[in-house]
Amino acid sequence: MFSSLGQLFKGDGKNQDSKHSDEYRLRVATCVLLLEAAYADDDFSEEECKTIEKMVGQRFKLDQQETLELLSMAEAEREKGADLYSFARLVNEQYERPRKLAVLDLLWEIVYNDGILEAHEDALMHKLGTLLGVRHEELMALKVSVRKRMGLS
Repeated sequence: MFSSLGQLFKGDGKNQDSKHSDEYRLRVATCVLLLEAAYADDDFSEEECKTIEKMVGQRFKLDQQETLELLSMAEAEREKGADLYSFARLVNEQYERPRKLAVLDLLWEIVYNDGILEAHEDALMHKLGTLLGVRHEELMALKVSVRKRMGLS
């Protein structure tokens, strides 16, 4: 299964039309960014895992099996040590600004899932904001919005 998904991610999925393949690659890239945010504090809890599963399923309108397969593929890509820049670049090039902001909103939610923002998580978010072409003011507005929504002061 992983080899066929890996081929799809690399664009080698011969049985897939390019629109499906491109959309799948974008989904994997988005999930890699979410997983990277979850692992940023070296404490990827079961609660964070469930939160990501729920986010991904809702965002991409997937059933549980599809969600788990997508996250499994993203985890495999992340573990390969692939350059975070390449995933962020794909999202930046393919998503319109509102969708990039929505991705960053989800990332902030993952970062704040444990109620604590650590320095390396904040640094990662600033890096991703830059890679996604989002102004600092927009990134900070999303941060504040997520904190309020999650009941953090």
